[in-house]
Amino acid sequence: MVKKIALVCDSTADFPPGMAEQLGLNILPVHIFVNGKDHLHGKSISNAEVLKNLRKKKEVYTTPFYPFECTQLYDRLLQKYDEVVSFHLSKHISGNYKSACAARQFMGEKEAARVHILDLENVAVSLALVVKKAAELLRNGTSPAALEKTLEPYKKNAFLSFTVDNLVWLKKGRRVNAFDAFVGNMLAFKPIIELKEGRLNPIDRHRGKKPALKRLVSMAEEAFNQFDGKCEILMGYAGNLEEVMITREKLAAAVGKPADSIPMAEAGATISVHTGPGSAFVSLLPRQA
Repeated sequence: MVKKIALVCDSTADFPPGMAEQLGLNILPVHIFVNGKDHLHGKSISNAEVLKNLRKKKEVYTTPFYPFECTQLYDRLLQKYDEVVSFHLSKHISGNYKSACAARQFMGEKEAARVHILDLENVAVSLALVVKKAAELLRNGTSPAALEKTLEPYKKNAFLSFTVDNLVWLKKGRRVNAFDAFVGNMLAFKPIIELKEGRLNPIDRHRGKKPALKRLVSMAEEAFNQFDGKCEILMGYAGNLEEVMITREKLAAAVGKPADSIPMAEAGATISVHTGPGSAFVSLLPRQA
């Protein structure tokens, strides 16, 4: 008998329109605080509203979901499904994974054993691609117990790089390792930030947004060639759709693909709180490990 498996993903993964629904994901929202008022990401506050508040210089920050919220979701799903697989962003970036693990302490032993919690070591659009691959592997017969090991090469080889319009939010959130030493007070520079081993690290900087976006394209092209073109590409934007669409045209030309074959996702509030409006993201994931 084929087991029924429920998929959970926290709201830090940024999917193109309709993909989360297509994958059958149950989204667990993180908390977004605006001037001290608590909101649930995607339920009581939208990505556009978060960007609007950031532009107004309001105090905006995020916190993980609470363990009891996670427990309630798991318990509800286990009434309909045999097992639950729960996907989360890198524990080096957020406490979501830790909160999800804590949720099992409030469950019965048998129920907790049916819940598999995975740190996918990615974030935003790269997290979305790894979650998509995980769902594909499960559909093709990989068991929940074996999924983490099977996913390991995808997690490690996922490419994510981005640049920002304004360094204020990165500096404030301190979500990038060695950020202060790398940039200092040179706020006119636009950094290139890359995800490596579950951590965000600044690796390059450019005087102006256009050179930074050009470098983003060249890095994505290099990754595409390393994967021999056998990869998925996903781009993300934060209130700068037109700018990222132009960047997509350039990337598509560089890798010899139609621009509309590269999907785009709106950057979720969780990442945009720390990168700010005007951020541009690109992620690639090999189709085969």
